Amino acid sequence: MPLRLFAALVLCGAMLPATAQQASAPQDAPPEAAPEAARSDLSFTLPAGQALEVDNPYGSVYLRFGGYAHQLDVRATVQQPEGAPAFGFAPAAVGEVFRVAPTLPEGVAPAATQRIDLVLYVPEGHPLRVRTAAGNIESRGVRADVDFRSLSGDILARGTTGAVQADTGSGAIRVMLEPAAAGVRQHLSTRTGDISVGVTDALGAELRLSSSGSITTDYSIRIERRDGEEPDKRAEAAVGVAKGAQPGLIEVESLRGNLRLWRRIEFVDAASPEGGEADD
Repeated sequence: MPLRLFAALVLCGAMLPATAQQASAPQDAPPEAAPEAARSDLSFTLPAGQALEVDNPYGSVYLRFGGYAHQLDVRATVQQPEGAPAFGFAPAAVGEVFRVAPTLPEGVAPAATQRIDLVLYVPEGHPLRVRTAAGNIESRGVRADVDFRSLSGDILARGTTGAVQADTGSGAIRVMLEPAAAGVRQHLSTRTGDISVGVTDALGAELRLSSSGSITTDYSIRIERRDGEEPDKRAEAAVGVAKGAQPGLIEVESLRGNLRLWRRIEFVDAASPEGGEADD
């Protein structure tokens, strides 16, 4: 090919519009941005002692102490993509239980960026049952028995005045337990996640721990090894059990996760410099 003709062809290619040059090289679409969150606040008056049931497969659930009056406050934060079916959300009593459960139309899956997160301010004395899918469950200061279960979310609980039951498939569990009532059974379990349990010397309970992962503790324990089984280690400890008292029972189980039993320091009011009582 003559050199002059070759140069002309190269120049014509360089002068093609950008769209023509890029037509044969499709680019990935940018990721869909999360929609702006919208919040709604609801309040309900409950009969004394009514149990609460929260079922949220579309996000996380956060629980806080809501006071001594029988009033439940609910805050819902929703991310709703344009064009996606909206969540139905109408907390109400169902039989003897007050149920909080967002829904989508039957057979409809949530859009990629669609979710609803719930914050509940739970009054004293209302037992609580919470279920999530991948969402976390976080509880602080609840004054009632609690039953938490997630398919893969993490579970955190502290300051619970009542029994704690917590189960997750692959998430982690971290709880700080208060002194146990006589004879009460509490159960913490995950298949593959880690479990961390914080207690004080006044716990008043026996603990049974089992895992194929590591077990670390601030207390004396007895460990039985069971080679070939899963879990392959079982341990027992007693914390703060008074002679002649009926202890509570706390079972801590993970097939492959690590277990940690750690000692929390109890809060003690310090004396004032003058030797009197410390101010609140």
